[in-house]
Amino acid sequence: MPAILHIFGRMQRGGAELRTLEVMRALEAHEFRLDFCVLSGLPGDLDGDIRAMGGEVHYLRLGPRFPLQFCALLRKKRYDAVHAHVHYASGALLRLAAACGVPVRIAHFRSSSDGRGSGVSRRVQRWVLRRWIDRYATSIPAVSESAMVAAWGRNWRCDPRCRVIYNGLDPVRFEGSPDRAGVCSEFGLPAECTLYIHVGRFDTPKNHDRLVEVFAAIAAHDPGARLLLAGRGGNTIEAAVRRRVDELKLAGRIVFAGERHDIPRLLKAADTMIFPSLWEGLPGAVLEACAAGTPVLASAIPVICEIEAFLPALTALDLGASNVAWANTAATLARKGRDQAIREQRMRQFAASIFTLDRCIDAHREIWSGVRPC
Repeated sequence: MPAILHIFGRMQRGGAELRTLEVMRALEAHEFRLDFCVLSGLPGDLDGDIRAMGGEVHYLRLGPRFPLQFCALLRKKRYDAVHAHVHYASGALLRLAAACGVPVRIAHFRSSSDGRGSGVSRRVQRWVLRRWIDRYATSIPAVSESAMVAAWGRNWRCDPRCRVIYNGLDPVRFEGSPDRAGVCSEFGLPAECTLYIHVGRFDTPKNHDRLVEVFAAIAAHDPGARLLLAGRGGNTIEAAVRRRVDELKLAGRIVFAGERHDIPRLLKAADTMIFPSLWEGLPGAVLEACAAGTPVLASAIPVICEIEAFLPALTALDLGASNVAWANTAATLARKGRDQAIREQRMRQFAASIFTLDRCIDAHREIWSGVRPC
């Protein structure tokens, strides 16, 4: 059975990590063995799920001893492929994998940015790492065309190793009747409120500050509006957002739900998702909302415009537009979000789109086996 080693920083409940586990869960048991190496050296929320599916999690903290430990792991486990999901840092890992004789070496771009600075030393580091990817990668996938352009350049189609593999979802997860009454009761929301939602960790690219400003403009004209924030927090960004919510006197109208394991249920209960991100690779939360039939208002960054061409549930708006313009558009979408017939149509459109799990799995089979489609 071919053995694949996936490399992440830590197996927390992030988009790339969850999407990879969904692929793992859907594979036939005899097809591939998927193990994981985490560069933080720290346990994560998803480690138990990996082990339950027969995989191993190896904790190798980056440091002076890492190269020797990593090569020892590769030689001991005899991996057929190393699949790195750590942007340009993948170059250093694939260089080591090549030295150890691993035949399939994959650098997977999951975002349009590595989120690092742009000083001289950082630019030099990126240049070196990118050259190592170019030299040692046998496959260079990205989650979207915009992520590929940002990471690899506009001429990426000239490189036969490059391809776009859109993340996929299982539409079955979003079937069933909405539990709006249950969600409203759980969070103490009025049954007839206009319910907006945002799904995403408290992190810079998610742009929570702008999200709160937009909701303030919505709330000024709709006393029944409520906003549900679902995502991992507990950091300085969440603390700053809470202070801003208090300043705007919205504390009773914005709910901090924390990290959740029932996102499809929450999305199906909401009238509209607001998603003003600064940058993304391929936002899983947006795909989940579209799969649930929930209208989405998102920033017109390249990847959102790319998705919008496939999914009618998504509306892109420039971040330069005023908060009032965002609020008015969101309110219009929320009215459509109450129409169950429209939502069911959007769900069918998603199920027929390129963002399904089956398509994603087939693409992974191809790159893991080293075979490209004709």
